[in-house]
Amino acid sequence: MVKHCSYGTCKSDSRYPDKLNGAKFIPFPKPKTNLEKCMRWIALCNRPQDQLNINKITKDTYICTKHFINNDGPTTEYPDPCDAKSGVIKKARHLPTRQLFTGNATCNSVSEASNITEDMDTSTTDFLHDIACQTSEQLFSSMDMLAMGARIHQLEKENQELRAALAAYQSKRQSVRSTSTQTNIHVENFSVESVSNSKIKNLFQYYTGITYLRFLMLISFLFPNGTNSDVNHVTYDSNREEVKRLPVDQQVFLFLCRIRNGLQVKDLACRFNLKIQSVSTILKGISKYMYLRLGSLSYWPHRSVIIQNMPSVYKEEFPNSVAIIDCTEIKIQRPSSLLCQSQCYSEYKSATTLKSLVVCDPRGSILFVSDLYCGSISDNDICVKSGFFQHLQSLMESGYLHPGDSIMAEKGFRIEDQLAEIGLRLNIPPFVSSAQSMSAANVTLTRKIAAHRIHVERAINQIKCFKLFSRKIPVSLLHSINEYWLCASLLTNFQDTLVK
Repeated sequence: MVKHCSYGTCKSDSRYPDKLNGAKFIPFPKPKTNLEKCMRWIALCNRPQDQLNINKITKDTYICTKHFINNDGPTTEYPDPCDAKSGVIKKARHLPTRQLFTGNATCNSVSEASNITEDMDTSTTDFLHDIACQTSEQLFSSMDMLAMGARIHQLEKENQELRAALAAYQSKRQSVRSTSTQTNIHVENFSVESVSNSKIKNLFQYYTGITYLRFLMLISFLFPNGTNSDVNHVTYDSNREEVKRLPVDQQVFLFLCRIRNGLQVKDLACRFNLKIQSVSTILKGISKYMYLRLGSLSYWPHRSVIIQNMPSVYKEEFPNSVAIIDCTEIKIQRPSSLLCQSQCYSEYKSATTLKSLVVCDPRGSILFVSDLYCGSISDNDICVKSGFFQHLQSLMESGYLHPGDSIMAEKGFRIEDQLAEIGLRLNIPPFVSSAQSMSAANVTLTRKIAAHRIHVERAINQIKCFKLFSRKIPVSLLHSINEYWLCASLLTNFQDTLVK
């Protein structure tokens, strides 16, 4: 590293050792470790302010030994270089010795006291003379030290004021907490009101999957006596005061945030200012209550209503096909039991899954949804175990379906015989043997069925837009997964229809 001398007009440079005449380079005092000495050397070097100042001092700032006594660098007697202006080298001033005062030392006479006073005046005069001999830069350094002391005093005062303000804030916060324990919880940052009144467009629908108006309709159905009623039919597995104080509409909103966006329990606890145990209690209670309330309704309208609202193209091609069925699977974490692993393993997904039967009308509205079964179950078996045939039989007996009506499905559903016993027909693409090719009429029929059967797949995709089911379901959630699945499926009926 090239070394230059920072003194006055000195041009000593380590690149030209023949011109140094044996001089060495001494590191300049650093402002962080020895500010007073650094300021004193800067003043003695007498370089322009823009060339040498505190901000210019680095680890590569040097001064050569030519400017010290005997060209040997700083010594104890002469610690500083000579003044670049006058060329005078000042000796180090001895620190004054501090005299110890003892109680036995007293003045015997007025003359002794006057002598002491004269000595003090003499020492004071010498001290003032030393100060007067300092350079303007040294005086400036002293002013900086005084300013720094004043700044420190000001910061200490501000620190005391901030500590007092913090203590007052903590006291006020404690009083607010004690007051909130006596009244109902009021969620300010994240609640039905704050989200519905947000300036962000469709924010409420983002968190719940339904609009705010339809959410109010859902609440009025779930709680016909109102949310402020003392009678709460929701059953909780633990008696927690925090849960009782949270209004039921906020609890339903919390549950919808859970299934729609897959928010974790800890995340919900933070958003709603609740304990994690309270959030778990609310989710279990609301899911069971909504499962019973929504599951008690019949979503299959009369055939005349279905036919009246059919899309025009569908009505022309399949006027008697009142429903479309299909199965769907959701992935779960692999159970530890080998038996459960084999039962839940799906050849179609090559993973452990749960399987459900979904039935929709020609517009994509959910008419029937089964519980979730092991992923290895066949399409025919799930129709039997889910009670789908019994449901169709009850619809036939009540006149909601007529003999000759058909159910549209894919080729995997071989349920012609079961439907024939009820008086219905199965509308599936035609089969063809390997020995002969498919006729043009069968090709056209297959394309038509595929074009309309896509609506049930869209309905299933609408259910899986509830992000809780778009990822692997943890084993810890399997005890209540049927309740979550039914609620999410039927809540899609609160959305706009897929086909206008």
